[in-house]
Amino acid sequence: MTTPAMTDAPIPPVDLVAERAQLGSALDEAVLKTLHSGTYVLGPEVAAFERDFAQAHRAKHGVAVGSGTDALILALKALGVEPGDHVVTSPFTFFASAGSIAWIGAKPVLADIDPATGLMDVDAARAACDSKTTCVLPVHIYGQLVDLKAYRKLADEKGIKLLEDAAQAHAAERDGLRAGEVGDAAAFSFYPTKNLGTAGEGGAILCNDDAVLTTLQRLRDHGSSAKYQHAMVGTNSRLHAMHAAILNVKLPYLEDWNQKRRANAKRYDELFAGSDVVRPLTVAPGSTHAYHQYGVRVSGDGARDRVLSGLHERKIFAAIHYPRPVHLQEAAASWGYGPGDFPHAEQLSNEILCLPIHPFLTPEQLERVASSVLELAS
Repeated sequence: MTTPAMTDAPIPPVDLVAERAQLGSALDEAVLKTLHSGTYVLGPEVAAFERDFAQAHRAKHGVAVGSGTDALILALKALGVEPGDHVVTSPFTFFASAGSIAWIGAKPVLADIDPATGLMDVDAARAACDSKTTCVLPVHIYGQLVDLKAYRKLADEKGIKLLEDAAQAHAAERDGLRAGEVGDAAAFSFYPTKNLGTAGEGGAILCNDDAVLTTLQRLRDHGSSAKYQHAMVGTNSRLHAMHAAILNVKLPYLEDWNQKRRANAKRYDELFAGSDVVRPLTVAPGSTHAYHQYGVRVSGDGARDRVLSGLHERKIFAAIHYPRPVHLQEAAASWGYGPGDFPHAEQLSNEILCLPIHPFLTPEQLERVASSVLELAS
């Protein structure tokens, strides 16, 4: 491979312009239809999306809400997590995973990750459970599922709930199970940069229990069981119909877009093969990765940051997800953790680099990214 000139066109982390071009006029038509309908909150577009998104993940029910964070918060509450309870989750994730636990007054209890995959280690999660634990919340980081069979077994053994953070794992699969298929609930995000994104904030919870469904539907609408009747204290987290209309147009493309992400990842794997400095994260056997992110570890003191800076100079917009683990955030200070408590998460945060992986990358762009990373890391 040859290093392309720095004046080449930018390579963005996502390409919503190309995505919209593929969708053609369908997106505009769906938005205008919803605008003209006069139904702007919940309604038939939302109901159709809830049904189809749940079916795509082999779950019985879907409840659309205002954001991925709301999906986590409302799912925790619907599963019966109370203030003072302990919920086990990962230190290597976006802060919302643990922050949602703290927001409802429960305590985030962290368990270290498998450094090869970035996923929370199930044995570490088991060890973190105690008499106050009522839920385990593994994160399907970057679009790869945790071992759901092992986590289902753990939850059943302990008599606790299993809530999947599937914000990055639309249509991902492992060992024949999809995100949301066996958890007591699974929380998804439709932020615009996600594999399936809307034109703003949006989220959903999948579940298989009718009682959980009823609770979620009430929680998102001020606890309402019927107009002006409030069975519990809830909040306002109703997905806007226009966001659902956009998602309804995009959902049929999700499998193809994910497959293109996997093809891009396979090419990256080939291009990085043999490097001792740039090492892609491991894909577990039986995984059908959604590749919301393609993560590599860049070894060497300061090497990752040097590579990132050099890539940006070449208009290749890689990113770090995430530069500081959850337990070292200022907001987590009262949880009782400090440096060195989760060494695998801390090391991965120092080495991880996420490269453009969206489905509209060209072969030439993939080679340009990989060759630049290898040159800058050497």
